[in-house]
Amino acid sequence: MKTLTWTGPRAMTIQEGPIPKVPSGWVLLKVEAAGICGSEISGYLGHNSLRVPPLVMGHEFSGVIESLGDGAVGVKVGERVTANPLVSCGTCRHCRAGERQRCAERKIIGINFPGAMAEWVAVPADQCYPVDNAIHGAMVEPLACALRAVHQAEVAVGDQALVVGAGIIGLMTARLLRLAGATRVIVADPNPRRRGAAAVWGATEAVETVGDLDRLDLVVDAVGLDQTRRESLAALDRGGRAVWIGLHHDPTTVPGNAVVRDEVSIHGSFCYRDEEFSRAVALVNSGEGLPADRGWLDVRGLEVGDAAFAEQATATAPFAKIILTL
Repeated sequence: MKTLTWTGPRAMTIQEGPIPKVPSGWVLLKVEAAGICGSEISGYLGHNSLRVPPLVMGHEFSGVIESLGDGAVGVKVGERVTANPLVSCGTCRHCRAGERQRCAERKIIGINFPGAMAEWVAVPADQCYPVDNAIHGAMVEPLACALRAVHQAEVAVGDQALVVGAGIIGLMTARLLRLAGATRVIVADPNPRRRGAAAVWGATEAVETVGDLDRLDLVVDAVGLDQTRRESLAALDRGGRAVWIGLHHDPTTVPGNAVVRDEVSIHGSFCYRDEEFSRAVALVNSGEGLPADRGWLDVRGLEVGDAAFAEQATATAPFAKIILTL
């Protein structure tokens, strides 16, 4: 089996590996498309503690079911699906409450299990969702992340919002904030090509830096640097809400007294509830989740994955999303 394997900082190689074993209740997918996530760029650079080389990444994907493990039900061979990559214990209080993303035993395909940047990937059968289009199916997972961030933001009709970062999750978040009732949605990104895509996704404004923006009701940091987290708080009006979804830097310096005096709140946003993943599938299949203009997207073969990762790791990377196909 051909894989794109991360072997260390800035090192991706095409290798041959065994076809994954299929546990009971899981299925084997013939991968069609796998997206490169910003968190995987952090891993590629050696900045993400969750990822340990050698590793086959890939948690945003679609494929065709090739075979069923023992006890796999509700799916059939030949069906094109995407899969929720979050695997949890299913029995803790968080899982029972429908908050599997908070499970202490959570694992993720592409981090704790071999991912979809390979010819085949094994996934739980009960976490498969039919999709109409392979490329669109690989967009479901980041859209689910954006849905979770917007839920955490507690958007009110008429809110003024800022999204820091015009990667795919930032752009998706801008679109969803508008749909949720925000009347002003600013996207901040130093990359002019990515800023240019903001209007396509529904942003009302695009700026190079946060700078001296008017105080806002809510800010979503879709980058995750110490600087962007501090900027997210500085841009808030009193009583405002910051949602941090980016996962680059770990240590962050927060102006504690300002948080207290201004009564601002900070919400973390990680992965998604199952219902949010299901909503993302419906939005993508209906065509509502993605704009018709695709200038923000590039599709390339898995064999050039190393170059694609290297490009996405630069500040001038032109595309908000690159999808690798097999």
